[in-house]
This record gives sequence, structure tokens and C-alpha cells, in this order.
Amino acid sequence: MKPIFIESSQAPVIRAYGDELHVHLDGTQTGGAFTMVTDITPPGGGPPPHFHRHEDEWFYVLEGQAGFFDGETWTGVRPGGAVFMPKHSLHTFQNAGDTPLKQIVHTTPSGMETFFRKSAAEFQDGKAPDMPRILEIGAEHGIHFPTIAPESMAQRGQPALPPAIVQPHQGRILHAFGEEVTILLDGTQTGGAVTLFVETTPPGGGPPPHFHEREDEWFHVLEGCVSFYTGGQWTDAHPGDVVFVPRQSVHTFRNNTGHPVRMLIHTAPSGFETFFAEAAEEFAQPGGPDMDRCMAIAASHGIHFVQG
Repeated sequence: MKPIFIESSQAPVIRAYGDELHVHLDGTQTGGAFTMVTDITPPGGGPPPHFHRHEDEWFYVLEGQAGFFDGETWTGVRPGGAVFMPKHSLHTFQNAGDTPLKQIVHTTPSGMETFFRKSAAEFQDGKAPDMPRILEIGAEHGIHFPTIAPESMAQRGQPALPPAIVQPHQGRILHAFGEEVTILLDGTQTGGAVTLFVETTPPGGGPPPHFHEREDEWFHVLEGCVSFYTGGQWTDAHPGDVVFVPRQSVHTFRNNTGHPVRMLIHTAPSGFETFFAEAAEEFAQPGGPDMDRCMAIAASHGIHFVQG
């Protein structure tokens, strides 16, 4: 796999189930590892309760008011909150506000994009969809709607993990290398599959060029302009733009503006949170960090810094 930069305006759009999905990354770009979309849901919208036999799914609320159902209770989630729903868990979400709900949604492994592309054909020309066909498409992709087809509940397995809902104020905040990182989902919540965090970079900030032995990493710019170095060149990324950096790829980013920038960042598999927590302890030492120790911490987690 190669690094990928996708401007927000370049993401293909799929319309189905009343939602508008902007596909930032799909299985062809991530080696089948995951799919990443921005999902825009109108007021009152949201899918029927369902479960996935193949994919874990997680959400980051960008705008609006979301209500999430975890199979037992409903919970309101504000912008900046994150939700993880493991495979086999009965769940859904609704737009609980009076403005569009905008979320970043991931599934791992990939495949959700194919389900939505097939489904979109049933919503053409404003016609009512053929519900038996919708259920058939869902079943083809291991997505079942037991409130519509009760017999599909027999297809549900046992979730290996509980759902996780993290409100904006509940993230774990760490400081190191001049950066502030808010961990929203970590390996204990995702079964080691992924870490999700928001990183705030001050003016002039950013890490040295480096690569990860173990993790793929991808970025979604939330605020500001971030300059990325991937594939041997620099590119400016703006809010809504996405950068995907596969493991072993040398990369970095820099805030060349006069204001802090914020990004939603994922690493897969998980583990980055442990590295950053250990580094944060070193940066909290009286007198400042021992940078040789910081480099050793990074190397122990398969993160290596290279000459710029």
C-alpha cells in the first residue's frame, strides 16, 4: 500500500437510506483493512436496529446531536464523542437534533462501502425501496435487521467486547513532544484493533520524520491547515481532508500556521496509546525529558525517527 491524500471534495458520494455518505477510504486503498466515510443523516434519520456479523464499527460525532442504542439503552452523544460497536452487537443511531448529524464512521474489515453502493440502486429516482431486496443485500454482507426480519436474529453471534461510548470530556489527555493527545478509544476497548485520538498541534509543532513498523495511521483534519510529508513530498491538508499512511512509510506533519490545529487520528492495530503514555511520563519529569530515553521508548514500540 502507498500513502494516500484525499481532499474532502474528492471523496465519492453514495446516497441511500436517506443518508449521504462520503467515502474517504475503502478496501481497495487499505488492503481490505477498513472503510472510512463521513455519514450525513437528516433530522429524525437513522437505520433500524441491526448487527454486523463481519465488522466492528465505530463513530466520531462531528456535528449535531446523536442518539446511540447499544442493544439495551439509548445514550446521547455530543460532537467530539466516540462510539465503538463490536461485531454481533445489536445497535443503531438516530439524529436526535433538528440539524443534520455529521459523523465519521469506520468499519473493519472493509466491505460496508460495497453494501451501500448496492443499496443505493434501490433508492434511485425517489422510489420506495424494495425491502426484501434491501434485506437480501444486507444478508449478503452479514448485516441483519431483526426488527424487520425477526428470523435473522438466529444469525447473530456473541459479541467478544462490550460497546463503548466516550463523551468529549471523558477522553484521557496526554502531553508529550509539545503535542496534546486526547485518547477516545484504545486497545482495551477495541480488542487491540484500533486506537482513536484527537491531537492538537501548536504553531510550529509536529514530529520529526518517522515510520511505524506495526501500525497503519490515518488522519482527518478537524481544524486548521496541516502540512503533511508523505511519498517524498509536502501537501497541505485542510478540514475534511484525509491522509492515509501505511506502516513502514516515512512521514511527518507540521503546523506552519499561527494557530493550533486539530486532527482526528487512528492507528491500527492499537498500541500508540501505550507509547504516548510512556513518553508523557518522561516529559513530565522534573527538568524535562531525557530525549535518548524518549527515542528508546519509541523504538520499543516500533516507531523509528529518520533524518529529515
